[in-house]
Amino acid sequence: MSISTSATTAATASAVVDPAVVDPAVVDPAVSEAAPVRPRAAEVELSYDATVPRTLVHRASIAEVFVTDSAETGEDTFAVAAQLPRGHLIGEDSPSYDFTLLVEVVRQAGVLIAHRHLGVELGSAFIFRNLRLRVTAFEPLRIGRRPADLRVEVTVRTRRNRTGRVQGFTFTGDVAVDGRPAMCGEGGLLILSRTAYQAMRSRRQLPDHPGFLLPRFTAAEPCAVGRRDARNVFVTEPVADGEQGGFSCQLVVDTSHPHVFDHPLDHVPGHLQMEAARQLAVASVARLHGLDPCSLSIASIETDFTDYAELDRITSLRATVGGFRSDEELGTFTIPVEVQAVQESTVTTAMRIEVAQWTQD
Repeated sequence: MSISTSATTAATASAVVDPAVVDPAVVDPAVSEAAPVRPRAAEVELSYDATVPRTLVHRASIAEVFVTDSAETGEDTFAVAAQLPRGHLIGEDSPSYDFTLLVEVVRQAGVLIAHRHLGVELGSAFIFRNLRLRVTAFEPLRIGRRPADLRVEVTVRTRRNRTGRVQGFTFTGDVAVDGRPAMCGEGGLLILSRTAYQAMRSRRQLPDHPGFLLPRFTAAEPCAVGRRDARNVFVTEPVADGEQGGFSCQLVVDTSHPHVFDHPLDHVPGHLQMEAARQLAVASVARLHGLDPCSLSIASIETDFTDYAELDRITSLRATVGGFRSDEELGTFTIPVEVQAVQESTVTTAMRIEVAQWTQD
């Protein structure tokens, strides 16, 4: 994957932020410190025998941990191993590995590198500023007869304060599935101490009404948004909105979802916003161009998080669908979709998604 935007310093944390894909660590008393840094090596074999301690990737459930090993491979370069299950709630009964699961592997890889290799303290809050992921080949993502072994090669550029504490970093890298290149990406994040994060969040203006008074929106039919399981639908039925190619919907938040809300959060997580944007993009492209939603896959996503999306406010999603484009690398066409997440007239997240038609069966 590759990454683009430097992480902002802690001094600017109160002005911008959505702890998008990564959230404050779930601290397990059984894990008191990060594992020691391994020696550098030109070529490093990684283990796929067992997952890493859940605390090192900010997960509460062992079943939600996918990374298995990591190593420093050179100056500012690291390799992370992960294994994807062939069956998972968010992955559904699909012939290919779900994009949201792949995003989660990238997130876990970055958090593991920070704690295990960069000396970032457990309990720190990770705030993603931007994330860009692109599929370079669909075929390696097809689910086979055994779980897939992933290897993530990452180059990191850290930003430190005068005392040497890591305040954030940018990263670039590539993802291989069973030895075959499948994705590339880039991103940048900010890292705050638990105290600084709590102080920043305590300054937000609380609404006059409690969150439980929000409307209970009805989720769209799974088939309309390219999903199979109703538990994984996070948007209302998209409706045509304004000019040609414009669609909108409301975010449907289920804080009991075992993958999206693996542990309690004080905001709408970034990967939920990305999955909702994916669903709106797929539904919009299918309706505008007369395609089967279940035949559509995500070729790429670019996400810029500019503010927190709060759980006690209604989140609206707006999409603008573009025209067909030829993608020679993927051997298919793609359709760009611009998506915005909006709360009370404020855009909290801007996303650009490329939707592709790929025959998975």
